[in-house]
Amino acid sequence: MMAGTPTRVLSALGRGLASQFTPRMLALLVLPFLVAIGFWVVSAWFLWDPVTGWFQTVVFQGDGWMARGYRSIAPFGLAGLSTWVPNLFAFLLLVPIAIATALALIALLAMPVVIRHLGRETYPDLARQGSLALGANLWNVLRSLVVFIAGYLLTMPLWLIPPLALIVPWLWWGWLTARLMRFDSLVEHASTLERQRLIRSDRRAFLLLGLAVALLNYIPPLFLVAPVLSALVFAHYSLSRLREQRTLGAPASVEAI
Repeated sequence: MMAGTPTRVLSALGRGLASQFTPRMLALLVLPFLVAIGFWVVSAWFLWDPVTGWFQTVVFQGDGWMARGYRSIAPFGLAGLSTWVPNLFAFLLLVPIAIATALALIALLAMPVVIRHLGRETYPDLARQGSLALGANLWNVLRSLVVFIAGYLLTMPLWLIPPLALIVPWLWWGWLTARLMRFDSLVEHASTLERQRLIRSDRRAFLLLGLAVALLNYIPPLFLVAPVLSALVFAHYSLSRLREQRTLGAPASVEAI
């Protein structure tokens, strides 16, 4: 890992937290709340009944071994399993997908506001050599969401091991946050070459930042702050690293992965 990474990560976290309490960034907190509520309502309205119905049919009906096992224990006061287990499954499936989609939209909608705010207030000397790159941005979001959703679902059986029930989702949330935020935090100021080199050289640092802010998802109501705070933290880290790279007059070194 490159020298100074822990210091840079901690510095970005501290500066991001300080920036969160500015009036403009506090007002921006309304956006993730509205987006998240919107996705939860849409998911519950259109998907909850189909998902719970499908799960109930597959698990509790027919001649499969799980259905036979359920019928053998239902007379012992466990008949309610056929109701609350499908609801739990739907919750574990739909809520993360809704939050992940909301996080992706926040990366698209809130990050430009954050970048322009910090560009004026903290990094006015940093020239913009990038562009909006909407196509590349959307491709990064779609590809990241597909990998996240597939990986999240495939690793759900690991949740049966108590410690992993917390660790595995946290790793996926950290990975998704890093994938979305590192691109969006650089796209306006860094040229394509600068962005690619910085993402490669600081890949581990970006993941550490993602894991750090992903912890907020476990602390209600701080998970409502997580999207904007993540944008601020990644913006501070990326722009300060870009400034450092340009000051040194050489591209960031590419570390082996």
